Amino acid sequence: MHLSLTLLGPFQAELDGQPVAGFESTKVRALLAYLAAAAGRPYRREALIGLLWPESPDQVAFASLRNALSNLRRAVGDGQARPPFLLVSPDTIQFNAASDYQLDVADFERKIREARRRDQTDDARLCLLASSVQLYRGSFLEGFSIRDSPTFEEWQLFTRAQLAQEMLSALQRLAGLLEDRGEYEQALLHTRRQLELEPWDEQAHQQAMRLLGLSGQRSAALAQYAMARGLLASELGVEPAPETTALYESIRNGALGHRATEQVTRESAGATPLVAREHELAKLEGWLDLALAGHGRVALAIGDAGSGKTTLLARFSRRAMETRAAVLVAGGKCNAHAGVGDSYLPFREIMQLLAGDVEAGWACGTIAAEHARRLRALVPTMAQALVELGPDLVDVLVPGMALMARAEALAPAGAPWRARLDELVRGKAAAALVRASLPQPSLFEQVANFLRAIALRAPLILLLDDLQWADAGSVSLLFHLGRRLAGSRILIVGAYRPGDLVADRTGQRHPLQSIVHEFQRDFGDICVDLDRAGGRSFVDALLDAQPNRLDAPFRDTLTLQTGGHALFTVEMLRCLRERGDLVQDEAGHWIEGPSLNWEKLPARVEAVIAERISRLPRTWQRTLSIASVEGEEFTAEVIARIQGADEAEVLGRLSGPLSQRHALVHAVGLQRVGGQRLSLYRFRRSMVQKYLYSHLDEVTRAHLHEAIGRALQALYSAPGVEGGPRAASGAQRLRRLETPGIREKAAG
Repeated sequence: MHLSLTLLGPFQAELDGQPVAGFESTKVRALLAYLAAAAGRPYRREALIGLLWPESPDQVAFASLRNALSNLRRAVGDGQARPPFLLVSPDTIQFNAASDYQLDVADFERKIREARRRDQTDDARLCLLASSVQLYRGSFLEGFSIRDSPTFEEWQLFTRAQLAQEMLSALQRLAGLLEDRGEYEQALLHTRRQLELEPWDEQAHQQAMRLLGLSGQRSAALAQYAMARGLLASELGVEPAPETTALYESIRNGALGHRATEQVTRESAGATPLVAREHELAKLEGWLDLALAGHGRVALAIGDAGSGKTTLLARFSRRAMETRAAVLVAGGKCNAHAGVGDSYLPFREIMQLLAGDVEAGWACGTIAAEHARRLRALVPTMAQALVELGPDLVDVLVPGMALMARAEALAPAGAPWRARLDELVRGKAAAALVRASLPQPSLFEQVANFLRAIALRAPLILLLDDLQWADAGSVSLLFHLGRRLAGSRILIVGAYRPGDLVADRTGQRHPLQSIVHEFQRDFGDICVDLDRAGGRSFVDALLDAQPNRLDAPFRDTLTLQTGGHALFTVEMLRCLRERGDLVQDEAGHWIEGPSLNWEKLPARVEAVIAERISRLPRTWQRTLSIASVEGEEFTAEVIARIQGADEAEVLGRLSGPLSQRHALVHAVGLQRVGGQRLSLYRFRRSMVQKYLYSHLDEVTRAHLHEAIGRALQALYSAPGVEGGPRAASGAQRLRRLETPGIREKAAG
């Protein structure tokens, strides 16, 4: 049994991939969190009752602890776990560090420590830091509170502050490493996240200014300085430091940022280049044509991380605005770190853009000047529509005071709705209305009416990115809008990762899954699958974007290594060029160098794979690690023998979630060896197999080689296969597994 605990962000506990739903109280969860955070350390019972029941008489407190402990052990299946999760004695209780568990806090701190080691290469450090910040999904035990336990609250606040500081430091170092590599856009993402966590960090503002300047976004860099100056003045009552002002002057005078924008864009955005995507673009544009004719609809771009969904949506929206003068585009993005705790986040961003809030997007370069002009030109129309059709959305999805200020600047002074907007905003401010006070049906209907009214004036493209992290309210609103699109000039395009549509804590499936099926019934084909759009065609298009003399065997090998996945292919190609494995000839054509090293994985690829693997239950991780030793192709029955698991369970795991949801492996077929049936699987991308294999230490790797060798020897030596093709296949596998180290041990 595998227990997975998430304490970074809201408390979550899963047992063998399913949410633990048996906790009877918050204090039971608190007891588990406290013990697990210091796994291996025994706590006296007196200390625990002082932590959680400080005001209760001793007899009552000890009884409460016994009840909480009993409930905790039942909830996590401690009686069936081998070894158990909890070690309990008459005097002490401790979390068993040797049990099969995973704790995100421990993984986060371990990666941070490893990244600090002096013997780490920059690539390894980059990979460790990138995977560590992925684990930080929110502050420690976010939203968790036990008001009658001040000692626990103090511990929680102290731990939260300590981990937040670790996170800020990791983001700063990660951004610095990426900046040194010239990957300014990627570095900027981490710097912006740092500013989200600590908006008044002047060093982070300096870094953001510098990165914007280096990437050719001079106006955005200057706007960043203005933002920092205003924030420091309002929050701390101070002016920017001389270093910040000097950097501002350098950017304003043009001394920073002369690097060619085209090269920077190619390096930083290369993770998801838009090549070999004309079919997908054409599909989206066909749906847009239908929407412009009054047949509004929903479309979805799906694919794994790094497959190019966001880039596809950006190119599609730019092309739509270039070729159709009246189209308006507004987008919103769900957030992995806020998740269900930030209601209607993508729709708030969309509504605010439609209400003319374009300054921030324009400053950071996500909104072009023409795009901003179109949005601002319709502010009077949008403000009037809000007053008349969506008054309850003000200060719920659209900040009222900011809307009123824009209306005063851009709308006719005598417009009759201006007075009603002023009354509405000031009345809400006086009443201090809260977001939760508006019933969902009313909110949904007002949003739909508002959008339909705007679409009468200008066709709308609404983009919703990272829907796998959408809260339930946003998904419900999307469903409501999808059912109200008939007769409107609105195209809603969402993007998500199918492998990340996980169940919630109660075991219910992700709400997006059911509405996707509903939309397919209503609209027919609605999906653009970028995972299927990769492969050899993507590899060829990417290589041929620059002059080259790279032959078919090279292209075949690159496709085999990366599976044609956009991020993996681009990063492997970049690494080959940086290492000199690919060089340019006198005519400027890329050719193969003296040698090619396909074994070393790029740091960004490692980070993506590490993040995906870390989300799996540890038992599943073990399954894949064993498989990686057998090779890119492996045998389910061999894994079952070594893992000591039921064959049906392993087959269900491989053909089920690891294949269908996580897309890490796929079934190849069946072999029969004598009376034994063998089930063959293959890693979808050899990079995943290489990553897993390389992260086994030498001792574990040697033991697994021997164990797999013995299992294969037994299977392929079965009666009836001597000298046949299956025996030859088994011999080949055995030869591949025989490393010099193992042969030496056997000889000894």
